[in-house]
Amino acid sequence: MIQALQRAHAAWARKAGALPARKVIWGLAAVFCVWVLLDVLALQLTGGVARSTFDAMVRARVLVDKPDPRVLIIDIDEPSLKRMAPEFGRWPWPRDTLATVLDYLEQQQPAAIVWDIVFSDADRISPGGDAAFDSAVQRSRHSHFSVARLSHDTDAQSEISRAALPTLWASAAPSAAAKQSATVAVIPPALSAVAASRLGYNNGYVDADGVLRRYRSFETLADGSSIQSIPMSVLAALRPDAYQQALAAMPAAGDTGGALIAWRRAPSAYPRVSFADVFEAAEGGKPTAAVPSFAGKILIIGSAAASLHDIHPTPLGATHPGVDALATVLDNTVNQRHIRELPRWLNALLAVALCLGLAAWVQHRKIASLTVPTLVLPAGLMFVSYLTLNGAPVFVDLQLSAALALVFLALLRYWNQLRRKYWCTPPEGAGLALWELRRSSPWLEVPLDHLIDLVEKHAPDCRVVVPDLFVGAFQELRWPELGCNAALVGPHDTLQRKLPDLARAVQRVATGQGSLLSLEGTHNRQTIAHAALRVWSAHDTTDSGGEPT
Repeated sequence: MIQALQRAHAAWARKAGALPARKVIWGLAAVFCVWVLLDVLALQLTGGVARSTFDAMVRARVLVDKPDPRVLIIDIDEPSLKRMAPEFGRWPWPRDTLATVLDYLEQQQPAAIVWDIVFSDADRISPGGDAAFDSAVQRSRHSHFSVARLSHDTDAQSEISRAALPTLWASAAPSAAAKQSATVAVIPPALSAVAASRLGYNNGYVDADGVLRRYRSFETLADGSSIQSIPMSVLAALRPDAYQQALAAMPAAGDTGGALIAWRRAPSAYPRVSFADVFEAAEGGKPTAAVPSFAGKILIIGSAAASLHDIHPTPLGATHPGVDALATVLDNTVNQRHIRELPRWLNALLAVALCLGLAAWVQHRKIASLTVPTLVLPAGLMFVSYLTLNGAPVFVDLQLSAALALVFLALLRYWNQLRRKYWCTPPEGAGLALWELRRSSPWLEVPLDHLIDLVEKHAPDCRVVVPDLFVGAFQELRWPELGCNAALVGPHDTLQRKLPDLARAVQRVATGQGSLLSLEGTHNRQTIAHAALRVWSAHDTTDSGGEPT
C-alpha cells in the first residue's frame, strides 16, 4: 500500500514538475484571488484578523487612549455586599437603598447616571422599596437604564412595540419615524418610571470563542427602525450633534458584527468608589473611604463582584468586569474614540493585489529571489496591522494578506522544487549528447531557474546537469569550485538542431563551451554524471585571479 502511494506520488510529482511555469504561477494566483473574493465577500470563513492575534496586538499596544476622567464606577463590589448584608441581606437589596443613592447623586448634578442593572422584576418582598425607587427615578434628570435584549429571532413573537418603550428606539429621520410596526424582544423594566426614562440595551455579544471584542451601538428591526444601546442613550443626552452623526452612519440592516472596542491599558482602568461608601455618605454616615464629588461625572452603577457573575473574557483578560467593559464603551462613544476598520471589499482588494503582485514578481524574478521575503513579508504585514492599532485613524487588517502571502509562496516553492527535480533529471538511454555550460559565479537558485526556463522554451527534450552546491540550513556553498559548471543533456539530434538557438538564449546566464560531446552507448544517471565531470575537469579551473574561467 505504501509503495503504491509512493509510486502514485512520484508520478504526480513528475507531472506537476513538467507543468509550464507561467500556467502554474498565474493558475495559483487565480485560485487564490477567487478564494479571497468568495471568502471575504460571501463565505467569511478565513477573512479577517485571527482572534488570538488581535488580542495579542491589543495587549502589546504602545499608544493607548487614557480613560476619560469624568467616567466613574460606583461599584457594588464584594466589600459592599459584605457590609450591607447584615441590614439588607443578600443582593438584590430593597430598592429604597438605590433610591437613597440616586437622590444623593442627583443633588450633585452629574453628567449622567448609567444603571448597569436590569430592573426586570418587581420586588414582592419590599414593595415600598419599589415605590421609593420609582419616585426617585421620576425626579432624576440624568439617569439611563439598561434593558436586556433577547434574540432577534424572537422579535416577531414579542408584544413590546415602540409605543411601550419609546425611548429605547433611536431617534430617526422624519421619513423613518412613522415606521413603528416592529416589535422587539427585550426584558422590559417592571417599574413604570424606569420604562419611561432613557433606555438602551446593554448586551455584550461575544465572538465564537466567548471573548468580548465588539459592541453594537444600534440594532435595526424588521420595519427598518432601530433600537439603541445605553452608550448611545448617554451620547444623545450629552452630545446631540455627535448622536445625529452616529445615526447617519448607522450600519445597514443585517450587519450584526458591531464595532471593535478601543480598550484601555488594562482591566479596571476606570476609578471606582464602593457603593456602600456612597450609601453611607447619602445616609449622613461615615464611609470607610473618601467619597469624591460627583458633579459633572459620568457615573456607572454596576458590579465587579465575582459572586454576581458580571464577568466577561476580553482581549485584556479572562475575567474582565462587565461594568468596566461598559465604562470603556461609554468612554469610546462619548469621546468618539472608535476603531474604524477598512471595508471588507477593500481588504479583499488588498489581498488580491498582493497575490497578483507576488505572481508577477515570481514570473520575472523567480521564486528563489523571495526566500527571505517568504518569512519577512507576512511578519511585516502583521506589524503594519499592529502599528495601525496604535493611534491610527483606521485599523488595517492585513491578516488575510499575510496568510495569503505565506501559503501562496510556500506552494510555489514546493512546486519549484518539483520543477527543478524534473528538469534536472537527465534522460537515460542511447543517442545522447552533452553540451557544457560555464559561468563566472556558481549556479545558485535564481540563475538555475532562468536556465530551466530557457531549456523548457528552446529544447524541452533536454535536461540540466549541475552539481549539488548547498549544505546545511543556511545554504552554504559546499563546492564553489565546481559550482560554476553545468551541462545540457539530451538527444543528439535535438541538441544539434537547437544548438544555435540555445547558444544565443543562454548568453545572459552562461557561456556555451565548444561543440557537443556525443555519449556513445547507453547511459544512465551515473554514467552521465561521470561524463559531465570529465568535461568539467578537462578545462583550467582558475585564472591568475583565482576566478573560474
